[in-house]
Amino acid sequence: MLELYHSGSTTCSKQVRQHLVEKGVPYVSRYLELWRYENLAPAYLALNPNGVVPTLVHDGRPIINSFCIMEYIEDVFSGRPLRPADPILRAKQRHWSWVADEIHPAIADVTYDQNMRRRLGAMDRETIEGVAAMMPVPERRERFLRTAGAGLRDHERAERWARIAAMLDQFEAALVPGPWICGADYSLGDVSMLAIVARVGELKPDWMAARPCTKDWLARSMARPAVTKVYAAVSEECPERPRGVFSLRAAE
Repeated sequence: MLELYHSGSTTCSKQVRQHLVEKGVPYVSRYLELWRYENLAPAYLALNPNGVVPTLVHDGRPIINSFCIMEYIEDVFSGRPLRPADPILRAKQRHWSWVADEIHPAIADVTYDQNMRRRLGAMDRETIEGVAAMMPVPERRERFLRTAGAGLRDHERAERWARIAAMLDQFEAALVPGPWICGADYSLGDVSMLAIVARVGELKPDWMAARPCTKDWLARSMARPAVTKVYAAVSEECPERPRGVFSLRAAE
Protein backbone atom coordinates (compact mmCIF):
# COMPACT_ATOMS: atom_id res chain seq x y z
CA MET A 1 0.00 0.00 0.00
CA LEU A 2 1.27 3.44 -0.93
CA GLU A 3 0.05 6.47 1.04
CA LEU A 4 1.03 10.09 0.55
CA TYR A 5 0.57 12.50 3.43
CA HIS A 6 0.54 15.98 1.93
CA SER A 7 -1.09 19.38 2.07
CA GLY A 8 -2.07 19.82 -1.55
CA SER A 9 -0.64 23.13 -2.65
CA THR A 10 2.69 23.44 -0.82
CA THR A 11 5.75 23.34 -3.05
CA CYS A 12 7.05 20.02 -1.74
CA SER A 13 3.60 18.40 -1.80
CA LYS A 14 3.16 19.39 -5.44
CA GLN A 15 6.57 18.00 -6.37
CA VAL A 16 5.78 14.51 -5.11
CA ARG A 17 2.16 14.52 -6.24
CA GLN A 18 3.22 15.47 -9.77
CA HIS A 19 5.94 12.83 -9.80
CA LEU A 20 3.46 10.08 -8.89
CA VAL A 21 0.98 11.26 -11.53
CA GLU A 22 3.67 11.56 -14.23
CA LYS A 23 4.71 7.96 -13.56
CA GLY A 24 1.15 6.68 -13.24
CA VAL A 25 1.75 5.27 -9.75
CA PRO A 26 -1.52 4.90 -7.77
CA TYR A 27 -1.53 6.05 -4.17
CA VAL A 28 -3.89 6.84 -1.30
CA SER A 29 -4.09 10.57 -0.62
CA ARG A 30 -3.88 11.63 3.05
CA TYR A 31 -4.53 15.36 3.13
CA LEU A 32 -3.30 17.35 6.13
CA GLU A 33 -4.68 20.85 6.75
CA LEU A 34 -1.68 22.95 7.71
CA TRP A 35 -3.86 25.85 8.77
CA ARG A 36 -5.22 23.56 11.50
CA TYR A 37 -1.69 22.31 12.22
CA GLU A 38 -2.63 18.69 11.62
CA ASN A 39 1.02 18.13 10.69
CA LEU A 40 1.92 18.61 14.36
CA ALA A 41 -0.42 15.90 15.67
CA PRO A 42 1.40 13.12 17.56
CA ALA A 43 0.26 10.46 15.08
CA TYR A 44 1.83 12.35 12.18
CA LEU A 45 5.00 13.21 14.10
CA ALA A 46 5.45 9.46 14.59
CA LEU A 47 5.76 9.23 10.79
CA ASN A 48 7.69 12.43 10.21
CA PRO A 49 9.48 13.77 13.31
CA ASN A 50 10.06 17.11 11.56
CA GLY A 51 6.31 17.74 11.31
CA VAL A 52 6.49 18.74 7.65
CA VAL A 53 4.88 17.48 4.47
CA PRO A 54 5.02 15.39 2.43
CA THR A 55 5.59 11.91 3.83
CA LEU A 56 5.35 8.80 1.68
CA VAL A 57 4.38 5.61 3.51
CA HIS A 58 5.06 2.40 1.58
CA ASP A 59 3.74 -0.75 3.22
CA GLY A 60 3.91 0.94 6.60
CA ARG A 61 7.41 2.37 6.19
CA PRO A 62 7.70 6.18 6.04
CA ILE A 63 10.01 8.06 3.68
CA ILE A 64 10.49 11.79 4.30
CA ASN A 65 11.92 14.80 2.40
CA SER A 66 10.58 15.37 -1.10
CA PHE A 67 14.04 14.96 -2.72
CA CYS A 68 14.49 11.56 -1.04
CA ILE A 69 10.88 10.54 -1.70
CA MET A 70 11.23 11.13 -5.43
CA GLU A 71 14.51 9.21 -5.58
CA TYR A 72 12.75 6.35 -3.79
CA ILE A 73 9.82 6.42 -6.21
CA GLU A 74 12.21 6.17 -9.17
CA ASP A 75 14.08 3.30 -7.50
CA VAL A 76 11.01 1.24 -6.61
CA PHE A 77 8.25 1.84 -9.13
CA SER A 78 8.03 1.13 -12.82
CA GLY A 79 6.48 3.49 -15.33
CA ARG A 80 7.97 6.31 -17.31
CA PRO A 81 11.53 6.95 -16.09
CA LEU A 82 12.17 10.51 -14.92
CA ARG A 83 15.91 10.12 -14.39
CA PRO A 84 17.98 10.34 -17.60
CA ALA A 85 19.84 7.22 -18.68
CA ASP A 86 22.93 9.24 -19.67
CA PRO A 87 25.16 9.73 -16.57
CA ILE A 88 26.01 13.34 -17.43
CA LEU A 89 22.36 14.27 -17.89
CA ARG A 90 21.43 12.35 -14.74
CA ALA A 91 24.00 14.41 -12.82
CA LYS A 92 22.44 17.58 -14.25
CA GLN A 93 18.97 16.38 -13.25
CA ARG A 94 20.09 15.61 -9.72
CA HIS A 95 21.81 18.97 -9.46
CA TRP A 96 18.59 20.82 -10.21
CA SER A 97 16.57 18.56 -7.94
CA TRP A 98 19.08 19.47 -5.23
CA VAL A 99 18.91 23.19 -6.10
CA ALA A 100 15.13 23.09 -5.62
CA ASP A 101 15.60 21.49 -2.21
CA GLU A 102 18.42 23.86 -1.22
CA ILE A 103 16.57 27.08 -2.16
CA HIS A 104 13.34 25.96 -0.49
CA PRO A 105 14.01 27.64 2.90
CA ALA A 106 14.44 31.02 1.20
CA ILE A 107 11.25 30.42 -0.80
CA ALA A 108 9.41 29.49 2.39
CA ASP A 109 10.66 32.62 4.16
CA VAL A 110 9.43 35.02 1.47
CA THR A 111 6.17 33.10 1.03
CA TYR A 112 5.37 33.34 4.73
CA ASP A 113 6.45 36.98 4.81
CA GLN A 114 4.29 37.97 1.84
CA ASN A 115 1.26 35.68 2.19
CA MET A 116 0.93 34.63 5.83
CA ARG A 117 1.72 37.62 8.04
CA ARG A 118 -1.82 38.91 8.28
CA ARG A 119 -3.25 35.47 9.06
CA LEU A 120 -0.68 34.56 11.70
CA GLY A 121 -0.67 38.05 13.14
CA ALA A 122 -4.40 37.73 13.85
CA MET A 123 -3.86 34.73 16.14
CA ASP A 124 -4.11 35.20 19.89
CA ARG A 125 -0.84 35.04 21.82
CA GLU A 126 -1.76 31.77 23.56
CA THR A 127 -2.26 30.06 20.18
CA ILE A 128 0.95 31.49 18.71
CA GLU A 129 3.02 30.29 21.66
CA GLY A 130 1.21 26.95 21.81
CA VAL A 131 1.67 26.17 18.11
CA ALA A 132 5.32 27.24 18.24
CA ALA A 133 5.92 24.95 21.20
CA MET A 134 4.64 21.99 19.16
CA MET A 135 7.07 22.62 16.28
CA PRO A 136 10.02 20.23 16.56
CA VAL A 137 12.31 22.03 14.05
CA PRO A 138 13.91 25.25 15.40
CA GLU A 139 14.15 26.89 11.95
CA ARG A 140 10.43 26.41 11.30
CA ARG A 141 9.57 27.61 14.80
CA GLU A 142 11.64 30.74 14.23
CA ARG A 143 9.94 31.39 10.86
CA PHE A 144 6.50 30.95 12.41
CA LEU A 145 7.20 33.32 15.32
CA ARG A 146 8.83 35.87 13.03
CA THR A 147 5.86 35.84 10.65
CA ALA A 148 3.40 36.19 13.53
CA GLY A 149 5.43 39.18 14.70
CA ALA A 150 7.29 41.83 12.72
CA GLY A 151 8.16 39.64 9.74
CA LEU A 152 11.45 39.71 7.86
CA ARG A 153 13.63 42.78 8.27
CA ASP A 154 14.34 44.70 5.08
CA HIS A 155 17.89 43.37 4.77
CA GLU A 156 16.73 39.81 5.46
CA ARG A 157 14.04 40.04 2.80
CA ALA A 158 16.53 41.49 0.31
CA GLU A 159 19.01 38.70 1.05
CA ARG A 160 16.41 35.97 0.44
CA TRP A 161 15.30 37.49 -2.85
CA ALA A 162 18.92 38.00 -3.97
CA ARG A 163 19.58 34.28 -3.43
CA ILE A 164 16.43 33.37 -5.37
CA ALA A 165 17.32 35.74 -8.22
CA ALA A 166 20.81 34.27 -8.52
CA MET A 167 19.37 30.77 -8.66
CA LEU A 168 16.87 31.79 -11.36
CA ASP A 169 19.61 33.36 -13.46
CA GLN A 170 21.55 30.09 -13.35
CA PHE A 171 18.40 28.17 -14.25
CA GLU A 172 17.77 30.49 -17.20
CA ALA A 173 21.22 29.72 -18.57
CA ALA A 174 20.88 25.97 -17.91
CA LEU A 175 17.65 25.77 -19.95
CA VAL A 176 19.54 26.41 -23.22
CA PRO A 177 18.93 24.67 -25.60
CA GLY A 178 15.82 23.21 -23.92
CA PRO A 179 13.01 22.40 -24.11
CA TRP A 180 13.58 20.81 -20.66
CA ILE A 181 16.38 21.07 -18.15
CA CYS A 182 18.03 17.89 -19.51
CA GLY A 183 17.22 18.56 -23.14
CA ALA A 184 14.60 16.52 -24.95
CA ASP A 185 13.45 14.41 -22.01
CA TYR A 186 11.34 15.66 -19.12
CA SER A 187 12.93 14.73 -15.79
CA LEU A 188 12.80 15.04 -12.02
CA GLY A 189 14.83 18.23 -12.38
CA ASP A 190 11.85 19.81 -14.15
CA VAL A 191 9.37 18.43 -11.60
CA SER A 192 11.39 19.72 -8.66
CA MET A 193 12.06 23.14 -10.14
CA LEU A 194 8.50 23.70 -11.35
CA ALA A 195 7.13 24.04 -7.81
CA ILE A 196 9.86 26.58 -7.03
CA VAL A 197 9.57 28.63 -10.22
CA ALA A 198 5.77 28.62 -10.10
CA ARG A 199 5.88 29.98 -6.54
CA VAL A 200 8.28 32.75 -7.57
CA GLY A 201 5.91 33.53 -10.44
CA GLU A 202 3.08 33.95 -7.94
CA LEU A 203 5.09 36.22 -5.66
CA LYS A 204 7.07 38.14 -8.34
CA PRO A 205 5.16 37.78 -11.63
CA ASP A 206 7.26 40.43 -13.35
CA TRP A 207 10.43 38.39 -12.85
CA MET A 208 9.52 35.92 -15.60
CA ALA A 209 9.55 38.57 -18.33
CA ALA A 210 13.27 39.16 -17.76
CA ARG A 211 13.98 35.43 -18.12
CA PRO A 212 12.42 34.33 -21.45
CA CYS A 213 13.72 30.74 -21.40
CA THR A 214 12.29 30.24 -17.92
CA LYS A 215 9.02 31.89 -18.92
CA ASP A 216 8.63 29.55 -21.93
CA TRP A 217 9.64 26.52 -19.85
CA LEU A 218 7.06 27.45 -17.22
CA ALA A 219 4.32 27.73 -19.85
CA ARG A 220 5.24 24.31 -21.32
CA SER A 221 5.33 22.79 -17.86
CA MET A 222 1.94 24.16 -16.85
CA ALA A 223 0.38 22.66 -19.99
CA ARG A 224 1.34 19.10 -19.01
CA PRO A 225 -1.70 16.94 -18.04
CA ALA A 226 -0.11 15.92 -14.72
CA VAL A 227 0.54 19.56 -13.86
CA THR A 228 -2.98 20.61 -14.81
CA LYS A 229 -4.28 18.02 -12.36
CA VAL A 230 -1.85 18.64 -9.51
CA TYR A 231 -1.72 22.44 -9.71
CA ALA A 232 -5.51 22.94 -9.81
CA ALA A 233 -6.43 25.56 -7.21
CA VAL A 234 -9.18 23.38 -5.73
CA SER A 235 -9.52 19.64 -6.18
CA GLU A 236 -10.17 16.44 -4.25
CA GLU A 237 -6.54 16.50 -3.09
CA CYS A 238 -6.44 20.26 -2.63
CA PRO A 239 -9.66 21.34 -0.88
CA GLU A 240 -10.64 24.90 -0.08
CA ARG A 241 -8.75 26.27 2.90
CA PRO A 242 -10.62 26.91 6.16
CA ARG A 243 -11.93 30.38 6.86
CA GLY A 244 -11.24 32.29 10.01
CA VAL A 245 -8.23 32.31 12.29
CA PHE A 246 -7.02 29.16 14.04
CA SER A 247 -7.30 29.06 17.82
CA LEU A 248 -6.07 26.35 20.16
CA ARG A 249 -9.01 27.01 22.47
CA ALA A 250 -11.50 26.48 19.65
CA ALA A 251 -9.69 23.31 18.56
CA GLU A 252 -9.97 21.72 22.01
